[in-house]
Amino acid sequence: MNRATLFDLAVNRALSYLERLGALEESFDREGWSDHLQTWQRNTRFAYRIPLETLLEALSSYPGKDHYWQGGPLGRWCRGMNPRP
Repeated sequence: MNRATLFDLAVNRALSYLERLGALEESFDREGWSDHLQTWQRNTRFAYRIPLETLLEALSSYPGKDHYWQGGPLGRWCRGMNPRP
């Protein structure tokens, strides 16, 4: 898996995790999201390769429901459903 694809997967999975916890219902809270994602990152076999601060930076610009991240570290949020599981 190339680095851009790995990054996209990490951002989108982190987003799903935060959604399941209900953490997205509040406004962006770097400290709160960081606490949640530290545990997730330790227990996810691929996410440790992406620095937590980099994930938080991408997540901080999340525009809202029905968007997914694409394009690696220099990517952007795209409207629609994530084409990857």
